[in-house]
Amino acid sequence: MRKQVFTFSILSILVSFSYAQTDVDALRYSTPAVQGTARNVALGNTMGTIGADISALSTNPAGIAKFSSTEFILSPAISINKSSSSYLNNTTKDSKVKFQLTNLGVIVASRYANSGKNWNGLKFGFALNRLANFNDQYYFGGYNSKNSLLNSYYEKLNDREFITDSASAADNYPFDASIAYQLGLITIDSFGNTFTATNNGNMQQDFQITKSGGINELALGFGSTYKEKIMIGASIGVPIVNYTERIRLTETDIRDSAFDLNSFLNSTYLKTRGVGFNLKLGIIGMPISNLRLSLAFQTPGILFMKDEFLTQMEVDYASQSFIFTGDSPEGASKYRYVQPWKLTTGAGYIHKYGLVSVEYELSDASNSKFRLSQNDANAKAYENFVNNLIKEKYGLFHTIKAGVEFKYDPIRIRGGIQYRTSPFKNAAAPSNINTSSLTFSAGFGYRGKHFFADIAYVQTNFKELYVPYQLSTEAWKPVPAATLSTKKPAIVVSVGYKL
Repeated sequence: MRKQVFTFSILSILVSFSYAQTDVDALRYSTPAVQGTARNVALGNTMGTIGADISALSTNPAGIAKFSSTEFILSPAISINKSSSSYLNNTTKDSKVKFQLTNLGVIVASRYANSGKNWNGLKFGFALNRLANFNDQYYFGGYNSKNSLLNSYYEKLNDREFITDSASAADNYPFDASIAYQLGLITIDSFGNTFTATNNGNMQQDFQITKSGGINELALGFGSTYKEKIMIGASIGVPIVNYTERIRLTETDIRDSAFDLNSFLNSTYLKTRGVGFNLKLGIIGMPISNLRLSLAFQTPGILFMKDEFLTQMEVDYASQSFIFTGDSPEGASKYRYVQPWKLTTGAGYIHKYGLVSVEYELSDASNSKFRLSQNDANAKAYENFVNNLIKEKYGLFHTIKAGVEFKYDPIRIRGGIQYRTSPFKNAAAPSNINTSSLTFSAGFGYRGKHFFADIAYVQTNFKELYVPYQLSTEAWKPVPAATLSTKKPAIVVSVGYKL
């Protein structure tokens, strides 16, 4: 979801100095949702209030104080991400299957109590919880009579602040426009003017976007109960980021409108790796035996990130018998990313026949920010630009979660729902698309004396807007946008053993 209005000089800085971070990246790392165990998934991610679930280490660590015995648990999953893409009045569908691990961990329950008998032992937990799933695949295409990707390169090479001659045209935009210039897609005439070989559009455009990876969090924490009325807990989270993205755009002259050009392929590759830390504090009150009221706070997290990126182009000319190819240098950028804080409150009621739980989560995407490792003036200018754009576009977003469990020993039947509002401010949100997300889930489980097993089905539905490039020239606008509709169904299985 890329903003349509940019200052052209800032865009020039972005490409010329190879900074890959954007407001879109900030949104990706600002809105993770804990998956964890199959029970937590089936109950709409509300086990932070109910407790006695290892997923609570990544939501409300006070919940682990409810464990009465040492417990081991493992949760594998399979996800089938389904996409539908609409571009230039054409709709296409795609899918991607991925096996993953949503949870692995252990809880150690100590029955030690202090001399005053006020604290009911300490419970320690260590878990690996899945926070985000980035596995997506989209394909879309259509005939664009208005503009071309090469128009954006044309505009860059006509920016006389950065381009003064053929040498600067070949060097100053090494990740896009300079490659196009070197391959003859854009030329400079004897008067020093630039022009494109594609006649400013009239091309068949075909896109393929493939994303993979996710965020896994190592969580280490403890919890205890005071006078059987208050549970408290704290945990340290170490999120591990793994994200890969490849975008392939092929433009083909299907109507013979371009001079000597059959087609060209622009392929970009991005790999992001990172690790960070955050702190979570939680409390659960039990004013009466069956009622639980919860409050949890997650501090702003810090991620230490590294991007590696590369661009490749292939050009097929009608007058040539071979394909021209060109590669950018291998780019890299190190930076810190600050995740926004998160506040969660909830209520749960437990009965001999089951339970019901609701939670409300508040966060502010505008508080996220980048800090580039470079200290030069250009780096600071781009850093300020992106961070100001984040504050301009994003704001508070809300998540409402609810779950219900029916109990008929040793069987449990569960259902849940989550609704997350759009992180966009009203003025920045796309006018023709709903940027909120809806997740619904269901499952059942078996609880024995020592062994337990759960299974859950969960599906998240959301839409986003993809704008492939930016243009300043009014005569070439607008750049067509693709509407990407995604359904992410998954099946999660948890097995565990109690000592």
